[in-house]
Amino acid sequence: MIYANDRKLCLSGWLRQHSKNEYDTPLKLQKFLLLYESFSKVSGEKPDFSHLRGYKRGPVFSNVWGDYTKERDAFNRAAEEKYRAGTAGIDEERAKKCAFIVRILSVNELSELTHTMNLWKSKEERIMSGEYQVDLDERDFNESDTELITALDRMYPMQLIDNSEVIEIDNHYFVFKKEDAQKLTEQHFDTLSSLAESENLFNPIYVEIDEGGRLVID
Repeated sequence: MIYANDRKLCLSGWLRQHSKNEYDTPLKLQKFLLLYESFSKVSGEKPDFSHLRGYKRGPVFSNVWGDYTKERDAFNRAAEEKYRAGTAGIDEERAKKCAFIVRILSVNELSELTHTMNLWKSKEERIMSGEYQVDLDERDFNESDTELITALDRMYPMQLIDNSEVIEIDNHYFVFKKEDAQKLTEQHFDTLSSLAESENLFNPIYVEIDEGGRLVID
């Protein structure tokens, strides 16, 4: 039996269709759902924070987590069915933005990001002390959380998202313009691999190819 509601199933189905690697990473799916609801709230729409609980890695929609980890095949089917039915009225641009954010950050960085939200921090002491399944309350989503989501919205405009391609190497996420990504050679990939191994880089890593064909880190 699947416990996630239609909205979460439809959103999960959207992510599976458009960004399967993120869907297949449990924590990234959770962060995608959290960001989508947070963007919805900041936009003045009614979000769905039901079944949201606090864990050491951040907020988790417990009904989705249970379905995903215990009934994965059934969850996959239900998510696909609800997405194809289109009953949840997904905001495509919002979903693309949230998917892009979870695409360009590692799971640890995403956890750190959500740890800054008062939605989670308000219950931090109880969560970190080991208390199990601490309920999180939408009323704790405060002005600081609104400022964070607004900053993310401005940081990743749709023009950037639509014109970018992300290359992942060893938990490093290199962001290229699509036109530059088409020019990447085997030598470029060797260079990126070396950078991922030796440099103290912070995601996302913006890279351009100059006129001489060299990689330029922003």
